[in-house]
Amino acid sequence: MRALLLIPALLLATPALAQDCAADARAAMLATAQAMPVRSDVTTVMAGQEIKNTVISQPDKRGMTMDDKGNPISLWIGGKFYTSSDAGKSWSLLSEQTDEQMAEQEATRAAEAAASTGHACEYGIDLDGKTVNRLALSYVLTSSGTPVTGTWWVDAENGFPWKVVFEFGGAAPTTITQVSAPDPTVEIPDPAG
Repeated sequence: MRALLLIPALLLATPALAQDCAADARAAMLATAQAMPVRSDVTTVMAGQEIKNTVISQPDKRGMTMDDKGNPISLWIGGKFYTSSDAGKSWSLLSEQTDEQMAEQEATRAAEAAASTGHACEYGIDLDGKTVNRLALSYVLTSSGTPVTGTWWVDAENGFPWKVVFEFGGAAPTTITQVSAPDPTVEIPDPAG
């Protein structure tokens, strides 16, 4: 009888939804596309300079970058990357990736995530009145050997990344901070006009 009473006590002592910090941080790193249109304010600090721009994206792998005055400067649709020198009046194809190349990039990112270290997580914390999970890890970019620390503040309910910070080490330390919000008004122009 005593053994039977211990079983419920042990179950109560074990969290029903135990968190796996490494798995959660890796999932945040790999969640690069959202299920809704998104607007992100991005600040890049590099070599003592600060660059601000805005990135808008849609779930169908379409996105655009605008400078700090709101002028479009680059655009992507799947694996096609365009640039504009006249604030989006015209677009030039800069590069194009095949489906195989994009799949290879995803595989490389998954391998970087799998080899990541330094996992650190805080669950159920506040970020500007929103309940979030702060997830962090360190990894190395395969292409350059550059060490990176990524930190994500993701919505505790749906995983939306309200804030992301990447700190790149190496010879040219760089910090990129991205603050995002869902935005149903996002529209990506057709580069063909």
